[in-house]
Amino acid sequence: MKRQLRICSFFLLAVASLLFFSVARAAEPTLTQREIADAVKPGVVKIVQHVQGSAVIPIIAIDFKTMAVSTDTSQPPQNIQVNEFLTGSGIVVTPDGYIITNSHIISYQTVKNVIVSDFITQAIDDGFAKLSSEEVQQISATIKPEDMAAFSEKVANYILEQSQFDLTKTVTVLNPSSNAGTLEDLTNKGFTAKVVSVNDNFFKDSRDAALIKIEQDNLPAVDLGSSDDAYTGKRVFILGYPSTAEINEKDLLSASFSQGTISATKESPQKDFQILQTDAKISKGSSGGPLLDEQGRVIGIVTFITNDLAKQGGDSFAFAIPIDAVKDIIDKNMISERVPPYRVGDFYTQFTQGLYQLNNKHCQIAIKDFNQSKEANNSFLSPTKVDPYIKQCEGIISSGESIDSGLDTFFNFFKGLNLYLTLGVLIAILVFLIGYIGLFRRMRRDEAEMDNIEEHFHLDLNTGLPEEKEDNLAFNDVPNNLKPKIHH
Repeated sequence: MKRQLRICSFFLLAVASLLFFSVARAAEPTLTQREIADAVKPGVVKIVQHVQGSAVIPIIAIDFKTMAVSTDTSQPPQNIQVNEFLTGSGIVVTPDGYIITNSHIISYQTVKNVIVSDFITQAIDDGFAKLSSEEVQQISATIKPEDMAAFSEKVANYILEQSQFDLTKTVTVLNPSSNAGTLEDLTNKGFTAKVVSVNDNFFKDSRDAALIKIEQDNLPAVDLGSSDDAYTGKRVFILGYPSTAEINEKDLLSASFSQGTISATKESPQKDFQILQTDAKISKGSSGGPLLDEQGRVIGIVTFITNDLAKQGGDSFAFAIPIDAVKDIIDKNMISERVPPYRVGDFYTQFTQGLYQLNNKHCQIAIKDFNQSKEANNSFLSPTKVDPYIKQCEGIISSGESIDSGLDTFFNFFKGLNLYLTLGVLIAILVFLIGYIGLFRRMRRDEAEMDNIEEHFHLDLNTGLPEEKEDNLAFNDVPNNLKPKIHH
């Protein structure tokens, strides 16, 4: 009987605890697109590399008959002045100012490629101009596309080796709260970045990742997830600063959000990691931005897009380095400077916790989390961006639908049921309580009867045997059929 009572007591306690005394913590849900954008956007920045100086570029000659490239000594080299602004995106990865981006955004190599690109195009055009129509057709028919690509790379390497560069660069993270009207003004008023790690060989090994540092604190660092679960068909999102989305100079600090799926995974040139292919829309300027999953975690870094020649034959795709490879790249490139561990910023942590609580209608807790998230660096986060979520919580509270106590949990449980189901649950609880009370009363009655017998016969309460007392002599005078059974 006691065992039955203990079981019933445990069950009743569990039900009571569930309904009255616990407000379950919100499970991690899939976020809406708006929630993902609002959670990650403060941690995605625009980066500018400003390069100034001069370059001396030789005039080259290309002979497509022999597939040879040489310097045209009959013409003097070209002296040009350099004043280039290259832009891209970056991801804040620690609250104290570390940012990951693509190497090609901040590398001298990119600027050099840009400087000589027009000379390479001109040399190729001049080379074909020396051929007859029949020779052009013959070359087109006999040279494979991959051989032509290899020859183009040979031309680029040759002109880069023969050129002379005298360049200086500055890398700047634009201040998201700046009101400057031009890219040059934004750059002058931005945060100067120190280049911690850069891979100038990115165009050969596809390890296009770099690390920079700005002197700012309490930044809204995002959550670096894992690319292990980056499968074909997975829904993904991209945030960045594509140049094609800029209507005028007032849009320079307006990030763009796009969605798509992982359409394929491809081997890197060295076959040491998988490149993620997606149909989410990007353009120049998106490079260095995050590829996100449905929880707003970074699973890749956007790196390049289908080249213009390939676009003519079909769709355009974006490609990203998996975030696990990016972490590895950064770790391997650290030589003299110790980078602190990746840590999610307080804004992202508090804001997403607020979203999880809001989605489960725990609005008083959500408001507390949202208010704490507003304490991030104001240059990167406008506190008013969080206010719509606080107002949404306040509306739920005023409507009486917020679940912030055990009693709220109890009433909310029944709100979700229809009338007949609610009555059924109440009847079941009532029947259980009546049965529990009846069982409890019966057990108390049986215990009282046993106490009377023990007292009448002077039984030892521990052993059940008669106590060694003179009054116990009367025990032998009791008829056998009235004696309690004693087990030794």
